[in-house]
Amino acid sequence: MRRFFSLIAVALLCASVASAATIGKDRLRLARSHTAKGDKLVKQTEYAGAEKKFRSAIAVEPLLPTAYLGLAKALIGQQRYDEALPVLEQAEKRFVEWEQTIQIAEMKKQQLTERQLQSIRDVEAAVSDKSGRLAGGAPTPGQAAPGQLTQAKIESEQFLFRENRKMEAFQAIPSQVFYLEGISYLRTNRRALGIEALEVCLTINHRHELAHYNLAVALFTRGELEEAKTHLEAAVDFGVEPHASFVADLDRALGLQRVARDSKPPS
Repeated sequence: MRRFFSLIAVALLCASVASAATIGKDRLRLARSHTAKGDKLVKQTEYAGAEKKFRSAIAVEPLLPTAYLGLAKALIGQQRYDEALPVLEQAEKRFVEWEQTIQIAEMKKQQLTERQLQSIRDVEAAVSDKSGRLAGGAPTPGQAAPGQLTQAKIESEQFLFRENRKMEAFQAIPSQVFYLEGISYLRTNRRALGIEALEVCLTINHRHELAHYNLAVALFTRGELEEAKTHLEAAVDFGVEPHASFVADLDRALGLQRVARDSKPPS
C-alpha cells in the first residue's frame, strides 16, 4: 500500500494551504447545491448531465471533496476510467484537507474560548488574591501562572493534532474512493494497483461487499485461489449474489489445486 500512503503524505503537506484558505459560505452553499443535483442525476444514470453539475461545483468551490467523488462516479458511469483516476486522487487529497480544516477550526475555537476563560480567571485572581505572590510579582513557588497553563494546554493540543492526523488521514477518506480506484485500475488492466486499492477500501470498511467480490475476482485471475475464496465468502455473507460461472470456475480451480498438492510426492 506504499502508493496510497505516499498520496496521503502529499495530502498532509497540502493541508496547511487548505486550512489557511477561506471557504465562503455562499460559494459552499452553491457548490453543495450543484453536487446534490449531480448525485441525483447519477442515481438516474444520467452521467453526462451529472458530470456537468460536479464540474460546476468544483469551479465554484475547489475545496469541496464530495464534488470530486461525484465527478469520478459520473466518469466511471461513462466508462472513462483513465479520466476518473486523477479525479479520485484529487478526492483523496481534498477529503484529508477538508477534515483537517475542520479540526483546525475547532481547535482555534477551543483555544479562543480557553483564552477568554483564562482572562476572566486572571482578573479574578488579581482582585481577590494578592497575598499569594512574592515581591516583584513572581508566582508563588510550586504554582504556575494561569497564562502559562493556558499556553501549555494549547501547545499540547497542537502537538497531539500534528501527531494524530497522520493516523486519522485514511479515516477521513470514504472507502468508496478506494473502491472506485480499484475498479478503475482493474478496468484499465492495472491489476496490481486495483487489488491494492480494493484492499485499502476493505481496511477502511471491511463490510464493503462489492470490494470483497471484485477483489475475489481479481485474486482468482492472479492465481491466489484461497484468498479469492475467502473474499468471495465474505461478499456472499454481506449480501452479494455471485455469478454462478465464477463460483464454478473457482471451485474447479481449487479442486485441481488440491489434487496437485495431494499427488505431489513428499520431499
